[in-house]
Amino acid sequence: MAKLPGHYDDGLELLPITSLPIGDQAALRSELHLKTEDGQWVKGLDANVRAWQHTRYRKVAGLLLDPAFRWLAELGCRTWLAWSQWERKRRDTVKGN
Repeated sequence: MAKLPGHYDDGLELLPITSLPIGDQAALRSELHLKTEDGQWVKGLDANVRAWQHTRYRKVAGLLLDPAFRWLAELGCRTWLAWSQWERKRRDTVKGN
């Protein structure tokens, strides 16, 4: 998501989770979430693809949902999530020392 600024259209609004109530922040940090215009929450790979569909990369992003590629895209998302959570804990530990 850090790559999206400067690439997306007016149909997507990025909000920092720190602007939400503290209880919601913890849940949202566990996985990427996207709230649709009709108020539904989408998460994980589906949220990521929906966000990237607001960029010029929409066709490539849409391929990730194709059954031939989805399993690999899901694995990539889960791997990245695990790494980013580990990295955040590591940074917090280093800052605490």
